[in-house]
Amino acid sequence: MHRSLVIAAGALAVALAAPARAQAPDSAFAVSSGGTSLFRVNIDGGALFLGVYTGNSTGPLCTSGGSAVNCIPAEGAGTRMMWYPEKAAFRAGYINGTQWDDANIGLYSVAMGQNVRASGDNAVALGVRSTAANGSSLAIGEDNTASGYASVALGYHAHTNARRGSFVFADNVSGGTQDSVRAGLVGSATWRLSCGMRIYTNQALTTGVSFGGPSVNPSVCGSSNPYHGQATAMISTSTGAYLSTSGVWTNTSDASRKHRFESVRGEDVLDQLRGMPVRSWSYRVDDASVRHLGPTAQDFRAAFGLGMDELTIGTVDADGVALAAAQALTARTDALRAENEALRAENAAQAARIADLQARMARVEALLAGQGTAPAQP
Repeated sequence: MHRSLVIAAGALAVALAAPARAQAPDSAFAVSSGGTSLFRVNIDGGALFLGVYTGNSTGPLCTSGGSAVNCIPAEGAGTRMMWYPEKAAFRAGYINGTQWDDANIGLYSVAMGQNVRASGDNAVALGVRSTAANGSSLAIGEDNTASGYASVALGYHAHTNARRGSFVFADNVSGGTQDSVRAGLVGSATWRLSCGMRIYTNQALTTGVSFGGPSVNPSVCGSSNPYHGQATAMISTSTGAYLSTSGVWTNTSDASRKHRFESVRGEDVLDQLRGMPVRSWSYRVDDASVRHLGPTAQDFRAAFGLGMDELTIGTVDADGVALAAAQALTARTDALRAENEALRAENAAQAARIADLQARMARVEALLAGQGTAPAQP
């Protein structure tokens, strides 16, 4: 096959291969074959590699002066940048084996780095020893494997475990070898974040939600606490509410966050509570065997007028009603206790008076018995 090298003056061959609507810059270096442009470097530094996509590769390696078609430019170990037009695939970096042999190159795939492999069609593998082994998969980082279709493996030793559409991210906070993190379900997201995860919702990074934190793994994560000041929280929020590492959900109740305080009569709360329906029920999404006890949001709102709407019950409101009712019942108990004490005192006084009367009667009876009875007249 005749190959001609066109330098500088070869712009004509380049123009013939370019689309009619494109204004191609003058080329400084160009290669063509049989009137078809294969490669060029433009005077502005741009470069273009062309070729014919066939979607198949069955021929031997290209050899100098050979006539092979559908051939891969190179196979085996080595350092290279390789454009493989027959599969529209690109490779750059170093491999120590067969990672970039024809059998391990997917159609339209990209692999760049050290010993990376993209054997799936439309797959991308970047980094060190990462593999994108299925169609439309993505593996980026160190020793990651995206083996499920359209799956993603990122970080360090992440593995999608042949789970279609899964996403796995694994950290490497210790700097040493760690077990791989594998997807457990199709279409699932699996994360290993030893020092927690933060999601901010404003530019200043002051609002949002965080999961875990330095207290979970202080020997690795250090003592800093960018988790809204809640060092022992498993889930922390910028609102002040958090789930503790012991499993207790804690609502924010700081007095500085509250205003418009109003006093509440406990007896009124008891009256409202007495008239509110409290029933046993099940959520529609639960099995019939799962039962709950309490009011509906509509009944709670009608009774107390608390909360954001008629569809929800805030735990602070339910707790507040219970505490107010408990205070009212405690006041009733105290009043009854005082009344009982007064009755006991009155009963004790009454008993003392009765005992005194009984003693007096006993003395009168004794006196009468000592005087005897007068003899009868003849």
